[in-house]
Amino acid sequence: MPGRELSRRRFLTQTAALAAVSTFPAPYVHGAAAGGRLSVGFWDHWVPTANAPLDKLCRNWAAKEKVDLQIDFITSNGNKLIMTVAAEAQARSGHDMLSMPTWYCAGQAKNLEPVDDVMKALISSEGKVAASAEYLAKQDGRWIGVPGSWGNVTFPCVGRIDQLKQFAGMDVQKMYPAGKPADRQLHDAWTWDAFLDAAQRCHKAGYPFGKPMSDCSDAVNWVGTVYAAYGAELVDKDGKITVKSEQTKQVLEWFKRLMAVLPADTLAWDNAG
Repeated sequence: MPGRELSRRRFLTQTAALAAVSTFPAPYVHGAAAGGRLSVGFWDHWVPTANAPLDKLCRNWAAKEKVDLQIDFITSNGNKLIMTVAAEAQARSGHDMLSMPTWYCAGQAKNLEPVDDVMKALISSEGKVAASAEYLAKQDGRWIGVPGSWGNVTFPCVGRIDQLKQFAGMDVQKMYPAGKPADRQLHDAWTWDAFLDAAQRCHKAGYPFGKPMSDCSDAVNWVGTVYAAYGAELVDKDGKITVKSEQTKQVLEWFKRLMAVLPADTLAWDNAG
């Protein structure tokens, strides 16, 4: 953390350089933890078997690099993960690396060591990261987090092709034919307004759409995409409050019309709903 006189990164760099000079004449002894110790906290995945591949990947790396690795999988139930982030930031001790969801990297920017060197190497070998990830993991021109794929999801809608065709007049197979490019005209016409129209038609037929709208994070992840599609922002990239705009009025009106045709209990659908 930057408040210390000697950061962990600087300490490891300087001691490694010193060791390279001071131990040169002595016989080289390669211990089981010659690469040092590292503690990592990951989000505990909802899928019971999902943690195992990540654990194996990390431990294989640790064995190869001779690192004494401690891994903790921290549940998000009861907000334990974000409480752990806050507690370790306040105590200025804890995990060397810790998973942080969405905005929490930016919220803890002053407590995080910059990782520009790490990101430079990753971008050089793997290419640029997604713009949304860079927006969240970069503050004041410096990287304060390394974007990861662990837990990333797209939350696509799932629907009945036959019912969409019967009740909403949508031919999904014509829009996106198997093994062929999408029908450009139909694809471009598939907007959020078209989505609302289809939702209204299916509701009238007795087969309503279901989109979650509770206060759980997974339930409302899709809401941001609708705001973005209408050009509505609550706060801009510079921290200026921009909620009072014509775009916000338009998107709220859209949601008002959609909620009228969604099942009432969508307001209670949680992360597992």
